[in-house]
Amino acid sequence: MNTPQEINQRYRKINKLVARQRLKKALEELKGILLDSQLGELITTLENLNITYESMLKYTMEGIDDPERMKIYNHLRRSILQLNNRAREKILEKDTTRQTSVLKHDFRMRQRLSGNEYVNTLDDLYFAHDIRELLQKDYGLNSPLPSEYRKHHETIRNIFNYLWLTDEYTEATHELVNITLDHRKFPWHERALFVSAITLSLLRYFDQTKFILLHRYFLDSEPEVRERSLTGMILAFYQFDDILPVYPELEEILAGLGEQHNIEKDIEAITLQIIRSKETEQITKKLKEEIIPEITKLGPNLQEKLKLDELIPEDFLEDKNPDWSKVFKGSESLYEKMEEFSKLQMEGADVFMSAFAHLKNFSFFEELMNWFKPFFPDNPVIDESLAGEEHEFDKNTFVEGLFQTPFICNSDKYSFCMNLRIMPAAQKQIIVNLFNAELEGMKEMTQEDSMLKPDQKTKVIYTQYIQDLYRFFKLYPFRHEFDDLFSRPLDLYNSRFFEKLVHGSTVKETIGAYFFEHDRYEEALDIFRQLQNEQNPPSYELTEKMGYACQKLRRFEDALEYYKQAELFDKNKKWLIKKIAYCYRALKKPEEALKYYRQAEKNDPENMYIQASIGHCYLDMEKFNQALKHYFKVEYHQPDSVKIWRPIAWCYFALGKLDEARKYYGKILEKEPTRHDYLNAGHVEWALNNRTEAIRLYEASIRRGFVSFRNFLTSFEADKPWLLKNGIDPDEIPLLLDYLDYRTGKKG
Repeated sequence: MNTPQEINQRYRKINKLVARQRLKKALEELKGILLDSQLGELITTLENLNITYESMLKYTMEGIDDPERMKIYNHLRRSILQLNNRAREKILEKDTTRQTSVLKHDFRMRQRLSGNEYVNTLDDLYFAHDIRELLQKDYGLNSPLPSEYRKHHETIRNIFNYLWLTDEYTEATHELVNITLDHRKFPWHERALFVSAITLSLLRYFDQTKFILLHRYFLDSEPEVRERSLTGMILAFYQFDDILPVYPELEEILAGLGEQHNIEKDIEAITLQIIRSKETEQITKKLKEEIIPEITKLGPNLQEKLKLDELIPEDFLEDKNPDWSKVFKGSESLYEKMEEFSKLQMEGADVFMSAFAHLKNFSFFEELMNWFKPFFPDNPVIDESLAGEEHEFDKNTFVEGLFQTPFICNSDKYSFCMNLRIMPAAQKQIIVNLFNAELEGMKEMTQEDSMLKPDQKTKVIYTQYIQDLYRFFKLYPFRHEFDDLFSRPLDLYNSRFFEKLVHGSTVKETIGAYFFEHDRYEEALDIFRQLQNEQNPPSYELTEKMGYACQKLRRFEDALEYYKQAELFDKNKKWLIKKIAYCYRALKKPEEALKYYRQAEKNDPENMYIQASIGHCYLDMEKFNQALKHYFKVEYHQPDSVKIWRPIAWCYFALGKLDEARKYYGKILEKEPTRHDYLNAGHVEWALNNRTEAIRLYEASIRRGFVSFRNFLTSFEADKPWLLKNGIDPDEIPLLLDYLDYRTGKKG
């Protein structure tokens, strides 16, 4: 049997063929899948589609005019897509070990027991009685009694599973959604759950009705519901972008969305948060490999400086801001990384994934629905989690504060509360007091942000919901049954639907700026090229950024071309001159580079970077005496710089001034030597006829990081001309190398 990944790949291939109007090929591929999977019940449908298409082609080629031809053709495309959907789902359902297959089978059995094979109206739903009973009760927003809550929760779960597990929606689904849109009976957090169920169902099985129903929820007045439904639609539009033109109804929804107030701001917020989600693994890795180990090493220092044994004094809330720069004295790199992470957190980056990933083992998360459950204060789940807490613990203040914090997603808030329940009392009190103190600061900051940025709440909802989605696709125990959204490029800005919703260049400029500022130059360049095509002529700033992005990607020819274009604007000349010079040097054109560095020197004669770069150009041109003049200028200003000692030492060696070269290599080896420093120092000693010392240095070079002896040989051979110029007998070179090979035992 094919793996789910292979099944999904073949499914997408057929969709693309239909989108490209290659229907014969699509039908052939689909037939192969049906035969391979022994889905005989669908073969008849496929053959009928084949006959219809062949007949249509025959009549068309015979010149018979049929005013209904395009209508038939488009209906045929939709039928092939629908059959492709059914085929994939039936193949996946054959694997009875899948949780989804088990749940779908259970749902169908319960439906049949109620006397209906197919669901056509609300009366056919096996839980219709429960819904009516639920509607007759006035729960409002207050928590029901435990027994009533359990029954209520069961009904909500049944509705969620029905919406999620149903492949093709019927009239019953429309009726059900109409009922759930009743604000008086279903609070916002339940409506938000139903939105997630439809989103999951749509991503699993295409049905344009699901788009229509998500759009109904989008018109909800509650932001939590509206933002979730728009996120679901955007992700689905992206997933099915190539086949959208086959469905005019969806084009109408897109047109309607495009007319919504602030829709471009919404699309920008969703797109940026999805882009940030792709950085989560990198952030998690950095935390595990760089931040946490350094904090662990800093433990005793923190204990002493923060007096953790006296952490919760009575006046704690008045004195909760230690001078972190002093605390991290001696670990400045860690302080910088912590500041960087703080900035990432403020932007909406998912910095808590690693902290909460191991807190998803509570029974609460065994139920799929709960991964999408919004966190809200008046919540029976939280009441149960925090039941039995000491009277000193102000549960309401704590939960309200947790609800308000924008930096933790809904899923992690539940994890936090459930983890509190199993903590020792003393540790729990410390955590709660610390958290409450921080919440006060967060609350103030959030209020200020809300005043300065009215759309801040909207961004928080998008951020938290997309982080909830990310956790589901990455951590849910049965995640392998779902086609992981976040394993795809998620380049929404390259989609056809994006162009229909976003007009002008403002949103793309913001996305491009994000990529650029976060050193994601390949993606930035992709956006910049699109903007370049839209701007006539392109702006100076855009051209300059494109040059810089190419430079960082080491595409120096392209970078030079953009820099030259930017040069025509006659702006920021000083910066551009240095960049053009750098690219020429990277392209092994030191003479051209030198011309530009000389211009830069006129503008800024005391700039040591420029002086060093001029020296590098002369070194590349093998004009070592001229190079030394500029290196000495730099050394005068930076007398302890190993970086400037290296080229000085090499110039002396190349000029045959071996005693001077030895002096500089001696200083380098005492400070921060690299494998190449040992290699070059070995050259000098050999040229001075100190073979024993030369061999020692060569061996040190090999030990310092050459992967193999062959690797060492490559570097050695590049320096061979300078050894010969310094009088080394060419016949001795292979002998010395073999001797080293024997001694080090590093075989290539």
